Amino acid sequence: MKNFIFLCLVSLVLTSEACSMRSDETNVPRANSEQLDRDKLNRTTGIRTETDAPPHATAQIDKSVIKNTKGLIVLSGRYGKSDYIRFYNEDGTLWYEFTFYYATAGGKFESNEDFLPFAFHPDYFSLALKCTGEDKNRYEVIVNEETELKKFVRKDDPTLKFETWDEHVTKAFAVDFNQAENPLRESPDGKAKNVDLPKELTFHPVEVKGEWLKVRWDGLQQPKKDAGLGWVKWRDNDHILVELFYFA
Repeated sequence: MKNFIFLCLVSLVLTSEACSMRSDETNVPRANSEQLDRDKLNRTTGIRTETDAPPHATAQIDKSVIKNTKGLIVLSGRYGKSDYIRFYNEDGTLWYEFTFYYATAGGKFESNEDFLPFAFHPDYFSLALKCTGEDKNRYEVIVNEETELKKFVRKDDPTLKFETWDEHVTKAFAVDFNQAENPLRESPDGKAKNVDLPKELTFHPVEVKGEWLKVRWDGLQQPKKDAGLGWVKWRDNDHILVELFYFA
């Protein structure tokens, strides 16, 4: 009888511990799963949170390579509320389309997990794709920097336009660069500029001369008459040496 009671007590304890373990498992936060979903959205659309890298500087992807690119395809000033951005396959069939005005229509952005261009943010009308070729009617563009997937846009599409790298860099809101490896200089290929720079600093592009970019800085985001000026190397053969920022 004593043995029977002892076995019942042991069974009761084991059952209680098992139930407790199952309870603990069900209380594990689901943040990991939600984080994966959010990261996928960020990777797909270029949308970033406060801790994410900017869409044009994704940490896992080296977008600095510009070998065999003619320039970029960017959004034109003729883009309107009724327009769609469209990309086509080699055979001319539609591959992907979207509108920057998705919120106006009360919908959500129609993302494509294979769409990861050089620069893109659907909420700020930011779009730039490396152009690798062209024929009479189309431009060939890289739509995914990770896989180097290429598609086509039409030359007669009024919502898009071609832009050289020189034009694109100087139109950016700001640039950043490694000041230790790529120091500011007094002139293109000149001696390093001897200047004490504050920690919080914004460099604004001014003009391009070959592989050199003239930048202005003032510590603020508003130009001043006494703003500093200097030169930095923005490209080295097939690589961009500066990081581009398209909005403040």
